[in-house]
Amino acid sequence: MANDLNLLKSWNPKLVRNRKKVWEREQELLKEEHAFKQRQREIQKERELDSLVNASRDGDRTGDRKKTGLEWMYDTGAGGSESNQEYLLGKKKLDSSVIKSPQTEETDKSKQQQKQVQKQKRKKASYDMDDPMSKVLKLQGSKNKISKRRTPK
Repeated sequence: MANDLNLLKSWNPKLVRNRKKVWEREQELLKEEHAFKQRQREIQKERELDSLVNASRDGDRTGDRKKTGLEWMYDTGAGGSESNQEYLLGKKKLDSSVIKSPQTEETDKSKQQQKQVQKQKRKKASYDMDDPMSKVLKLQGSKNKISKRRTPK
């Protein structure tokens, strides 16, 4: 069929350009798979090396330990884990850090109020600086004050 209309369609799988696109995509996937397998082999080698290092070193020596960046998860604070375990097991009813004295609550409230007032003042000042009409009104107010001072009664 010399007059095959499918050859004119862009989606036709018999076209060379479409076969080329498919082949290129397959090559990309093969490269990704190869890179993935290579990374898996590297990870496996690292694990084997770590296990050999862990097996060869003594448990008492901590200076030889390789830094992995995960030590913070396994380090226990000074007595922190014991108190947490007691609380989680129900042995401890209330923690002293949970209960606050009334004085600290009052000071916390007053500090929060002061912060809010300061934020409002800063916000109003920023609005005043940005607003050109407020500048005009301030100039008019200052002119009125000056004129009132000059006029004798």
